[in-house]
Amino acid sequence: MQKLKQLLRDEFGVFQWRWQLAQLLMVLFPINVGNRFRAVALKLAGFRIGHGVLIRGMPTIIGPNNWGTHLSIGRYSTLSVHIFIDLADTIAIGENVSIGPETLLITGAHEIADSPRRSGRLTPKPIRLCDGSWLGARCTILPGVTIGEGAVVAAGSVVVKDVPPHTLVAGIPAIIKKQLSEIGEDHISQKGGV
Repeated sequence: MQKLKQLLRDEFGVFQWRWQLAQLLMVLFPINVGNRFRAVALKLAGFRIGHGVLIRGMPTIIGPNNWGTHLSIGRYSTLSVHIFIDLADTIAIGENVSIGPETLLITGAHEIADSPRRSGRLTPKPIRLCDGSWLGARCTILPGVTIGEGAVVAAGSVVVKDVPPHTLVAGIPAIIKKQLSEIGEDHISQKGGV
């Protein structure tokens, strides 16, 4: 009986009741409906969610017991569908951040251990997505990375180190491809403007 109690404690000790209830309620809405309700559901589940946040589909979230304190999303940010969020450490998403579909935000890393089991001790590191940054579809952001203000990560990129503000990075691993202006001149000149 003691082993059963321990097994149940191990399996359900980190069960997030408010998060499960929020997910259950959101099943009623198709992906293209209820974007603001999903943000409210995340707030009710204990996360810090700013005004005007849109969440196009409920993200998959994993992490320890105190994970409500591990995620903050700033005002007017948008998360697309099928986002995976690993809250082994904190993830701070700034204001006006756009996150494309199927993006992975991974804070959990492991030391390399001996050959019987190479995945060693957990060594989580935080992720920070600064104001105005944009992650394209299917990006992977690895532990300890900061995406600078106004930076763009091209679709399919794997980011292993910090991205400076106002730069475009792409590739596996992501490298700087272009410096971006702070005031949008790139966009104007591409459209034939001034």
